[in-house]
Amino acid sequence: MPDSMPLSLVIAYLTFFGFLNTHQRHSSRFEGASHIYHLALNISLLIGVLVGLGLLVYYGYLTAWYWPIVLFLTGSLIGGLIFGLLDVTLGLLIMSLVSFPGWPIFAYIMYRIISHLGG
Repeated sequence: MPDSMPLSLVIAYLTFFGFLNTHQRHSSRFEGASHIYHLALNISLLIGVLVGLGLLVYYGYLTAWYWPIVLFLTGSLIGGLIFGLLDVTLGLLIMSLVSFPGWPIFAYIMYRIISHLGG
């Protein structure tokens, strides 16, 4: 059982969370004409949230119950702030387009990191 969170996991989680936060932000402020794109944002967000919860539960199962809480709070705060600034700077459309492949890639990276913690 690890004594702390690996920095690689924190970075992967805050990036994962940031991409999902971008989808949430874009969906809630959606002004586009494409209902299909808006639906895709919402479906991606729902799947991402479920994957994220699953990864946090898996992390807690392999380590200790409190590490997922620390990871969630740390990653959510930092990831939300960084990606909030990126959303404003680069624009929600560009960031949400990058987020479609972005969050699954970082979910996979998180899975790999977490699974190696179990031995």
